[in-house]
Amino acid sequence: MKNKALMIEARVMENEPPVSKIKLMIVGHEKNGKTRLAATGRKPVLIHDHDNRSEALNKIPGVYVLSYLEPPPPIQPDAMQDQLDILDQLERNLDISKLTLKGKRLFPTVPENTIVRTNVIDSVATLGKHCQDYAMYNSKGLRRELALGKITINLPAGWDTWNAEMKSVEPIVLRFLALPTDTTTVFHETAEESEDSTPENKKFTGKVDIYPSRYQMLLKYFNEVWRVKLTPVGGRFIPRVYPHPVYEFDCATAMLLDPVEDPNIEAMIAKHEKRLAEGYKLGATEPKALPASVKL
Repeated sequence: MKNKALMIEARVMENEPPVSKIKLMIVGHEKNGKTRLAATGRKPVLIHDHDNRSEALNKIPGVYVLSYLEPPPPIQPDAMQDQLDILDQLERNLDISKLTLKGKRLFPTVPENTIVRTNVIDSVATLGKHCQDYAMYNSKGLRRELALGKITINLPAGWDTWNAEMKSVEPIVLRFLALPTDTTTVFHETAEESEDSTPENKKFTGKVDIYPSRYQMLLKYFNEVWRVKLTPVGGRFIPRVYPHPVYEFDCATAMLLDPVEDPNIEAMIAKHEKRLAEGYKLGATEPKALPASVKL
């Protein structure tokens, strides 16, 4: 009988560095600065762009983008398969210069040994759409077909379609988290509906929910859950990061951060490391008060 690979990792946590690996979920409304925050991770940063909006990151050094595009119907959607192909390569080699697709080098001008330090999935909702489109295309029982002239649109047939989507998204996220890199995932938010809310008479709790809400099941895999929000500061609205839980949303952090931070992941990591070196203990110090200009 062959020996099985050891599937347990043993660590003496006292001997681990202050920040060995970031597992970060960024949550926020559209156009509130989530992507640009993700790009401030430890370099090199490889962004898996499922939203097709890489132009927001132009001229930022140390950032590399793979945009996953879908062909128009009725051609088979293949963004999910392309993502799996790239992920399989990263599990064998983290060198960005060696990534290929269909036999073509994706970054021919990037020097060898450009090793990924941070992977970003932007956004998980659109990755999920790509997974759902692929599932519906390949399984007739998962789709309803709507003919619009010469074009046929596939619509979800019900819960089985959404379950098939989650059964694809979850292992992709877990495989990224298993890589020896930081992993940042970008999630959209929506207003949380109350239990007595109906399609005809919507009611809200005043809290924030992850969109779509079924992605709540992924929260347990992340040590860091930060909300990004445009915040009034000095007469302007600028992105700010909220790593501590508040009434609106249960953020979370294992780092020594303030309730409101500037949108810079590397600077936030440096702050945490500095505070540990100065003898701060987790939970032993009072965080700084919110600035008077900041309204949650």
